[in-house]
Amino acid sequence: MYLRKLFNSGKTVFSSEDLGKILEIINKNYLKVVLSRLAKRSDLTRIKKGLYVINEHYNNFELANKLKRPSYISIETVLFNNNVIFQDYSKKITSVANNSYKETIKGVDFFYYKIKDEILTNPSGLVFDDNFVIASIERAVCDMIYLSKNFYFDNLENINKNRLKEISQIYNKRVIKEVEKICSR
Repeated sequence: MYLRKLFNSGKTVFSSEDLGKILEIINKNYLKVVLSRLAKRSDLTRIKKGLYVINEHYNNFELANKLKRPSYISIETVLFNNNVIFQDYSKKITSVANNSYKETIKGVDFFYYKIKDEILTNPSGLVFDDNFVIASIERAVCDMIYLSKNFYFDNLENINKNRLKEISQIYNKRVIKEVEKICSR
């Protein structure tokens, strides 16, 4: 019965809090007992304290958002996946968060880069999937410029320059100036 609820949730990574809500268990002590039993029976796998997966086919983006909150996937991961940069980042998930942090889980490196809270919490240019939050290409470009002055982008053909200018307004003056240069090319 519990597993059916977990599969029906559509999630692949669960925090203890998520599991309590999905399984409708309010008592935290009872929830610990249930999670312990599910883990012993190998119905759930504990990735780290407070994080579980049903099987090895979990979504790394979903895990990235669960490892560090608040955060969203951005910079190299988004830019590489959209052919804006060509260096291979397939074994690395990069996100921005309210502090810097790194963790390796099952051979995948999860990197979090500190960004100001007012930028982090601004929804402009963010895509809210059911299970994770990821930056649009334009937001990732702005994040990269914010974190790395004069960063070289290999391919900016797929960038919506109007959207890039619009999103840059939530950043500092340096980012706005660098975006202006990119858009004037």
